[in-house]
Amino acid sequence: MPSSSALDGTILTYDNSPVLGRAKKLIHVNGVMSPMEKQKRDLEALVWLTMDSPIDAIAVHNSTQSFQNDLMESLLGKAELYSTWSGKDPTATQKRFKSYADALRQIIEQKLPSDCDMLSAVKQGNESALAMPQAIANRFGFDFSLLQRLPALKSMNIGELSSYLYGNFPAGAPRVTLRLAYEIIQGLNQGTEVFVIAHSQGTIISAIAFHIAAQFYHQAEDWNRSLRFIGYGPVISFEDLPPEIRSHSVLIQHREDLVAETFSNFRNVDLWSDVQAQLQKVLENVDKLTKIIQSDSHHSASHYLGLTSEGSSKQSAQIIQQLLTMSWNAPIIQGISFSRLILENKG
Repeated sequence: MPSSSALDGTILTYDNSPVLGRAKKLIHVNGVMSPMEKQKRDLEALVWLTMDSPIDAIAVHNSTQSFQNDLMESLLGKAELYSTWSGKDPTATQKRFKSYADALRQIIEQKLPSDCDMLSAVKQGNESALAMPQAIANRFGFDFSLLQRLPALKSMNIGELSSYLYGNFPAGAPRVTLRLAYEIIQGLNQGTEVFVIAHSQGTIISAIAFHIAAQFYHQAEDWNRSLRFIGYGPVISFEDLPPEIRSHSVLIQHREDLVAETFSNFRNVDLWSDVQAQLQKVLENVDKLTKIIQSDSHHSASHYLGLTSEGSSKQSAQIIQQLLTMSWNAPIIQGISFSRLILENKG
């Protein structure tokens, strides 16, 4: 069986709903601690929600090696996004986004296989644009013990750690991020209405992919006209998204979703200059954090997709269904775009 790392960025489909080149395309990205079988279940749920208005549906798989890996990927992805905020100097980050876009431009006309390793694909397509460090070429997740033995680790800031792990590739989950950006751009180039729907860590991956797409279409007028984003259990804020995408987005969060609440309000990435201490903190608290993830039913994909018995679960599924099947020019959709919808259990 392939390793989790080898599955990262793999395209999944639902057997009973083949991709037919419809006018609308759904791309799902899963979150933390979500194996392939669980994402297949989520994709099936989304297909059933759109049964009366069929849509081409695929998923880009965000593989998991462990909770430590998922958490660290999320933090590094958040750090990348935080540098784009108003008041920050985004020059270096935007230059990196442009290099990813330039690399995709070399392969965007190709029909990539569903299990393509995106790092190898973009490297072969543009040797000069992206360097692949040995750390990411060979690793199967983060080796915390190795990182903590690095002599310079204590003096690294989180950006330098990201460079060590990823070189010039997107921080966090580069294979998934590049595949998602590729699928978005291909869909838009074909005149398709593209719906990206993401859970948890998948919302971080999506935000970075949107920044790459924005650089790909740099100065192109109205490039985002047919792009939609639905984030459920989001661990991002609207400030993490490119300005062109914010009015095309809806975030859905349960009031008791502690994971989404914590990460969405995360503001202090730039204060984490002592990475060694932070890694140690992650290691010390990983069991506690894992229990929170596993016990926080309100953060689970199944809750947001209507697969539980709670009323707020059904409400979330109904909202997602409307967002996937109705015209986004409809007043009801226009009224909730650029909004974080907060759900709660009715007492």
